Amino acid sequence: MSPENRNLDLLINKIGYEIVEEIKTKGNEKTKYKNEIEKALGVLSNDGVYAYYVYVKSRKIDDVFLKKIKPIVETHCSVSLQNDNWQEFFEKLSKDIYSLLFFREILDKILIYARYHAKAMGD
Repeated sequence: MSPENRNLDLLINKIGYEIVEEIKTKGNEKTKYKNEIEKALGVLSNDGVYAYYVYVKSRKIDDVFLKKIKPIVETHCSVSLQNDNWQEFFEKLSKDIYSLLFFREILDKILIYARYHAKAMGD
């Protein structure tokens, strides 16, 4: 295991930063994606992990909001992501309350860090 993966907070911060870096490449859609950080965080907080998944898929922002969390899923989740089948991943995750709550906390922190990185980025 690399030193980066041993420090979970460091990895969470890195992913939050990478979300914003990916948003910077979105050109005309950059503002939309920045606003979606706050909205996705609200969905996660109010409705849970599966609602987050459905939200990012429905808003067609999964190219950032799922793709960038893949490293943490692969290194820190008890449920594996196979063939990028996010639907199956979230269904399996919901069967283990401890894994689900752990993942929710991680995802919450990632989005909070992304929000702060986005604010630092400015317009």
